[in-house]
Amino acid sequence: MPATQDQISVVDNVNHDLLHSISVRLDTQWHDQSYQAEAGCPDCRKIFDRLSEMDREAARLLTGELAAHVRASKFPVDLSD
Repeated sequence: MPATQDQISVVDNVNHDLLHSISVRLDTQWHDQSYQAEAGCPDCRKIFDRLSEMDREAARLLTGELAAHVRASKFPVDLSD
C-alpha cells in the first residue's frame, strides 16, 4: 500500500520501526530497573531483572539490524524539503 502524504517521513517504515522498537525497549528496561529497585518482594525483583535483561537483548538485536541497514546503505534518509 503506497504511503499517503501524511505518512511520508524522512526514513522509510522498516527503519522507523527499528528505531521506535529500540527506543521502546530501552525505555521499558529503565522502568523495569526502577521497579526492581523499588520491589519489596524478592520474586518480583527477579521478574523485573529478567524482563530488563530480555529488553537489553532485544535492543541489542534491533540495534545490530539497524547497523546492518546503515552498512548496506538500506537506511535512506530524505532531508530534502
